[in-house]
Amino acid sequence: MGRRSRGGEPIGMVTGDSRPDYFVFTVDPDNIPPLYDYVYVETWETPPGEDTRVTVKVLAQIRAVRRLAVGVSPEHPWPVLRNLSLPRGSDTVVAAARVLGYKWRGRIYLPRRAPPVGSWVYLAPDELLEDFYAVDEPRRLHVGSLISRPSVPAYLDLEGVKRHVAIIAATGAGKTWASVVLIEELLKKGATIVVLDPHGEYTAMKRTVFRLGPGFENAVRVIKGRRDQEGDIQYRVSVADMSPEELASIAGVPAKATRIRSVIYGAKRLARWVAEATGQRKWLGLRGMIKVVHAAIDAVEVARLQGGRLDRFAAELLRRLSAAASQDLYKAAATGRRLEELLAADERLGRGIRRLWLALSKDSSPGYDAIRYLEELRRIGVYGVRSLPLDQLLEPGTVTVVNLAGLRAEVQDHLAFNILARIFNARLRYVRGVDGESYPYPVVIVVEEAHRFMPPKSQRQTRSRDVAATIASEGRKFGVFLVAITQRPSRIDPDVLSQLQGQIILRIVNPRDQEAVRDSSEQVSQDLLDNLPGLNTGEAVVVGPLAPSPLMIRLRDRVLDYSGGDLSLVEAWAGGREDLRLVEELRAEALEKIGQLLGEQPPDLAEAVAAVAGIDPAPDTVERALRLLAREQVWASYSEETGTVYGEVMTQSGYSYEAHISLPERRSSCSCKARQPCSHAVAVLLRAVLDGLLSAPRSQQARAPEDWWSEFL
Repeated sequence: MGRRSRGGEPIGMVTGDSRPDYFVFTVDPDNIPPLYDYVYVETWETPPGEDTRVTVKVLAQIRAVRRLAVGVSPEHPWPVLRNLSLPRGSDTVVAAARVLGYKWRGRIYLPRRAPPVGSWVYLAPDELLEDFYAVDEPRRLHVGSLISRPSVPAYLDLEGVKRHVAIIAATGAGKTWASVVLIEELLKKGATIVVLDPHGEYTAMKRTVFRLGPGFENAVRVIKGRRDQEGDIQYRVSVADMSPEELASIAGVPAKATRIRSVIYGAKRLARWVAEATGQRKWLGLRGMIKVVHAAIDAVEVARLQGGRLDRFAAELLRRLSAAASQDLYKAAATGRRLEELLAADERLGRGIRRLWLALSKDSSPGYDAIRYLEELRRIGVYGVRSLPLDQLLEPGTVTVVNLAGLRAEVQDHLAFNILARIFNARLRYVRGVDGESYPYPVVIVVEEAHRFMPPKSQRQTRSRDVAATIASEGRKFGVFLVAITQRPSRIDPDVLSQLQGQIILRIVNPRDQEAVRDSSEQVSQDLLDNLPGLNTGEAVVVGPLAPSPLMIRLRDRVLDYSGGDLSLVEAWAGGREDLRLVEELRAEALEKIGQLLGEQPPDLAEAVAAVAGIDPAPDTVERALRLLAREQVWASYSEETGTVYGEVMTQSGYSYEAHISLPERRSSCSCKARQPCSHAVAVLLRAVLDGLLSAPRSQQARAPEDWWSEFL
């Protein structure tokens, strides 16, 4: 079927139901347009501000196409149908079109009159569509093309981001694809962007950001949510700024574990008192609290032996804390008063000591449990003495990806709350001219898996929901804009979802999610909703202030990588077997070569590394190092002068870690800042062993060979 030129001869006629927002037309069987293509009818309208009627081209989008049989029906038996000879074009093709509006003096208006029955229907030319969906150059965000017209680019309006954005799609429909394309366009405009990334999918953007062109090489940085992740900077939250209840909840202490919570309450109050009394800020962190709990456990044992009295406990606790702080805290605090007077006069000290005594006087187990919870929180690496400075989180023309992968839900929620609140308050202070932490430029916050952080109050309580709701309702005034990404809009608080006026909606299948989308936006009509399950991956409906009129687009190819795509099970499982085989080969070869250096065969690789380098890696650290050797690029060199191994680990995600291992000093260091020896340092050492680089330093060569290595046996 040959199609006539667009905008030329008509392709149909209005023959059925016709309303100002909808019409049905019979289609020329030789020029059947595809679903979602664009047509127009010419009709009379009186645009706002005009006194006379004018002829306008009313643009519409085809939302349904049907063929109606003429002369046959499903009731006809097959033998009859088989012998029929139906002429070509004996069926009737009918299409239904949703009216989008007409453009008059640069603005789009909805018609007030229905197209007359009998009106010719024309295929809309590209020029009409480009003019209808035009966005001024400085505000353009190029995200793709019209779904039925690859030749017509689709632009979003940058100013629409001020009304907040929701990207909604079923799993695998392209929501991360859409968000990365949006991030690319915002970066080109110089935006300050923060991405809250609960799965670590966006960290891969860092290694490909150079593709955006000169000047973008450092436009993506990754903030680590825990110390063992890959990233540029470790995020930090000041424990001093947190309440004891907040700290206990984030640590995972059950709400009913009142004695454990009392220990944390008392330890926090007392640690702060020690910090203020000594001027030692290190007591404000989790290590300081843990020291207080250890001292309290020891002090309560002494107090039990001395009659089980509070004053005995307090005196012994202050004595032990004095030893830990290398300062006489009892003397500094008492200033000549009796202990009872001191506890009554100093509220923080008195309450802290009493809480610890009440929790531990009968049984010390709540203290040990509190230490376990606090140690687990400390190992994450986020909670410390000082918060990360805001200028390391926010920078103009930069995407800061906060990697929250691998953290418990409570910690993810708290970090999201902390970041959202800091950004909102910083912008509020700047706009209002209030002293304190501030930031002078508008900020876009992208929240992946938004339903985790902003659920309805009836379903689950989160810290981040309330601040997200505040940003959604008031952020526009202060230049803080939310982009919420989710596959379950029905699980987002409706008060938040309704404030996200710009929506990019990809394929949605779940009826409850479709209903949530319809309830959140008056621009999502039922026929548009009915078409959502039929969208292909990467196809989307855009409604709200992001576009001049509801827009159906095909996303352009993204430039930046992300790691959230579907994996190939065949390749992944085959690669896993190959990695395991290679790890065992590397283990055997390393053991053999270290045995040759030492003159005896070590029992396992962890002991072998300890013997050859004087460092003591945990067995799981050695296993991670072997996997790095199997999967990543690892280089090593060796200085005979100093007996130092130098090397680098380059990961597939684009991160580089430099490690040094000094054999004479028996220590290692690494740019990852993790506790040593880390897997990167062990991997570099093993690479040096495997490459046959190790030998005694020249200063030691006068000795017998066994003298050098015997130092480490």
